[in-house]
Amino acid sequence: MTTTRGRLVYANQTVVDQTDFFQPDGFTRVTGLTPAALVCQLFFDNQLQPWQLVTGLNLTDTQIASGSVYWVEVPGSPGIYSVRFRPNAVGYWRLLISYPAGKQISGQDYDIHPLPPAVDQGLKWRTTT
Repeated sequence: MTTTRGRLVYANQTVVDQTDFFQPDGFTRVTGLTPAALVCQLFFDNQLQPWQLVTGLNLTDTQIASGSVYWVEVPGSPGIYSVRFRPNAVGYWRLLISYPAGKQISGQDYDIHPLPPAVDQGLKWRTTT
């Protein structure tokens, strides 16, 4: 089973996403997956990055750093997995996470844009002297 979709994200923001892997019945979720059971490939502008899939247990979104992809089963939701990473450049990113034992792959692409410029948000007081 393969899933893929795209998202727009701004530079230097933590990407927060989820992925699913299923038993052979195609319905029951696989629980207890750790980074050791998976294969992660992250591409930036079609170049494979050396980022490792690591556990994200007990890390907040602000603690996510560039250079790793963070994986954790969502507490209280067996078989639902959180995937987080922080792209460190503007461009096209693609994340593939494979579950070889279940013959499944999850693919997600991200279009990373620079932060939009600050827009004037209202009235300005002008004083005259």
